[in-house]
Amino acid sequence: MDDAMLSEAGIYFLLAYLASMILVGVAGKFASKEESMKDFYLGGAGFGVGILFLTMYATQYSGNSLIGFAGSAYRSGWFFLVAVTFMVAIVGGYLLYAPRLYPLAKAKGFITVGDYISFRYDHKWLTYIIVAIGIFALANYMLTNLKAIGYILNYVTGGWVGFAEGIIAMAFIMVIYETLGGMRSVAWTDAIQGVLLFIGVLIISAVIWVHYGSLEANTDLLMQVRADFFADPTSEQQVK
Repeated sequence: MDDAMLSEAGIYFLLAYLASMILVGVAGKFASKEESMKDFYLGGAGFGVGILFLTMYATQYSGNSLIGFAGSAYRSGWFFLVAVTFMVAIVGGYLLYAPRLYPLAKAKGFITVGDYISFRYDHKWLTYIIVAIGIFALANYMLTNLKAIGYILNYVTGGWVGFAEGIIAMAFIMVIYETLGGMRSVAWTDAIQGVLLFIGVLIISAVIWVHYGSLEANTDLLMQVRADFFADPTSEQQVK
């Protein structure tokens, strides 16, 4: 572990953090108000604005953003800023239908997307197809984040935790706390991770500012060493 990014104390902190995720799952189990699908999948529909914000923040800026987007930005240059537009567009897309869907879902007791599709179209196979598409899309998202987990654990421990072993261990921990507390535990763990992510962003921004100067200074430096980062996007980049 000589080449590990984390010190021995850092490893112990990581293990304590992972153990706390399971404890959050246990707390979510005890906080359950009833044994029902609504309580398990929606956490009793009792989350405040703060928890909802942090869980959305942690979900939106997860391992995919930390590993995938960072690498893509490094390879593509400032052209990758278009990703910010895409992520903002997702929020705009929510606002097209969420204000009308929310009161309907509350009145009809919808829990999943399939509940709404079944209500709206009253077609069994259409519901199955749309749910299957949703599962396929989420499975891809989950796989990218599991790969990010494997890479991160392998790197920060200096290879002490293997890529596959890291994925299996983290997936096992997530299954435990999600099974115990459902969406309530997921939201609470996301809130913790959201706070850590936000603090990390502030620290990284401060370190960059102190050691490398302002954004304008870094832009000038990039112009000198990687002028191609500021080139107009090619047709291939625009298609991708």
